[in-house]
Amino acid sequence: MTASIAVRANKPFAEKYRWQSIACWSVLAALILLLYTSTLRGLAEDWWNDPDYSHGVIVPFVIAYIIFRRWHKLKELTVEPRRIFGLGIILVSQVVFLAGYFGAEFFLQRSSIVIFLAGMILLLLGRDYLRSLALPLFLFELCIPLPAVLMNQITLPLQLAASCGSEAILRGCGISVYRSGNILQMAHQTLNVGEACSGIRSLVSLVTLAVIMVSFSRARSIASVFFVASSAGVAIIANGLRVSGAGLLGYYFGPRFTMGYWHLLEGWLVFVVAFMLLSMELKLIARLTGAGAEAS
Repeated sequence: MTASIAVRANKPFAEKYRWQSIACWSVLAALILLLYTSTLRGLAEDWWNDPDYSHGVIVPFVIAYIIFRRWHKLKELTVEPRRIFGLGIILVSQVVFLAGYFGAEFFLQRSSIVIFLAGMILLLLGRDYLRSLALPLFLFELCIPLPAVLMNQITLPLQLAASCGSEAILRGCGISVYRSGNILQMAHQTLNVGEACSGIRSLVSLVTLAVIMVSFSRARSIASVFFVASSAGVAIIANGLRVSGAGLLGYYFGPRFTMGYWHLLEGWLVFVVAFMLLSMELKLIARLTGAGAEAS
């Protein structure tokens, strides 16, 4: 009898804690709306208008589905609120928010949402819940647009990497090409690897996709980190193939195959190829580590 009562008391949504839990999460929802309504509105507008972060439109639904799949495991965890640490993290989140607000830096304001949620989880539920929900929180962070200064620092090296890789591939195919910075000059056309062709869009999307794929697998932590890190390399290689592919199509079939609809189609095809490569890599990791897909 004693053992059964102890188990029941440890469950987070047992009868004696149910209304308390509802009240706490209602307060959490009210605080988020009070503190972050304008911030969330601006983030949603960026997801809708910025092609580099358009995946942010569907990621909240993916996060909800991940939590839904893990719900039965979450209910088995023991509630051990860490009030001091939780309040400390919440305080840090508001300091970060104020720093972003007075510094006109949207990235800090939006990132403070993730820190705030982590603090509330720690405050209300405890460390085990924070560990279980760390991946969805990280996934949300990946949907927050990086600062313009940092984006510029990333975009230029990606442009040069795509240009150099494409030059090597085109020369390997026997096509005479001259590269000046991020401009590829061929006999009948010129390819300008601009910011839109730098691969930053596919890089952000593939890294986010890799995190989602890891969340549905049982790969070990080290293997998961390696897989997510490797997705950046896959994105860079895929973008180099896309640019060189556009050069090959333009060389053999005409410049119109490097613009408009064809340019968009090439991007989608290469993204599908990159996704297939990631899928094969994850299957290989699962086979080597003995991990399989997570049961529903």
